[in-house]
Amino acid sequence: MKIARHLYQYRDLLLIFIWREFAIRYRQSIIGVIWAILQPLSMMLLFTFVFSYILKIKVAEYPHVIFFFAGLLPWTFFSSSLNYSIQSLTNHYGLITKIYFPREIIPISGISIAFADYLIASIFFAALLFIYKIPVSLNALWIIPLFVQLIFFTIAASLFLSSLNVYYRDVKLATGFIIQLWFFASPVLYSIDRLDIKLKIILLLNPLTFIIENMRRCVLEDRGIVLWQFAFISLIIALCCLFSYRFFIRTERAFADVI
Repeated sequence: MKIARHLYQYRDLLLIFIWREFAIRYRQSIIGVIWAILQPLSMMLLFTFVFSYILKIKVAEYPHVIFFFAGLLPWTFFSSSLNYSIQSLTNHYGLITKIYFPREIIPISGISIAFADYLIASIFFAALLFIYKIPVSLNALWIIPLFVQLIFFTIAASLFLSSLNVYYRDVKLATGFIIQLWFFASPVLYSIDRLDIKLKIILLLNPLTFIIENMRRCVLEDRGIVLWQFAFISLIIALCCLFSYRFFIRTERAFADVI
């Protein structure tokens, strides 16, 4: 695929961008990489308090702490990537207007930083599993192909929205609303097992529904993945990647003039 060829050919530049963004994020930061844990941790504590002491709703057979953190891990990776990527091209207008390089390197470098944060937060999640004595079986290995799906869908969304933002700055203004709407359309606070079949079908149009729900199931509930559903979602994500990259390449030609 052309994007893979570009990334390999300009891998040194990609690494420079990744290191630069990593340095900017944690420069003069007192607690450093602990910020990668604080974001999902703070949200998890908030949701646990609301559902345990205010609404008093039981969302799973295991502790709310584990349930919410398992959903927040993939969601935080996705939302952090979008927050960076949507404005990444316009934020680097100086480079884009002066020299040529594959522009997709810019939004993808932000996704790489979100990936590093995900790995750090996953270590904390593993500690929570140990503390709450949640058994983990071989079904947990399904989290690897599911995360691959998450990465490709995140790349597709990032490339499309970042290129669209170059032409329509309303995308930047609507970022908060878009991500908030996407959050409630994804099973972070709830499980689709408890929903009506019609609502399940609607929510499954969002690939994040399948990814987040099954990442939680395979680790916490010792459940495997329905293969035809995995194949179907993989096909949808592949089509999203194809469409978004073609859109990105087509609009990229005028980035320097429009930006």
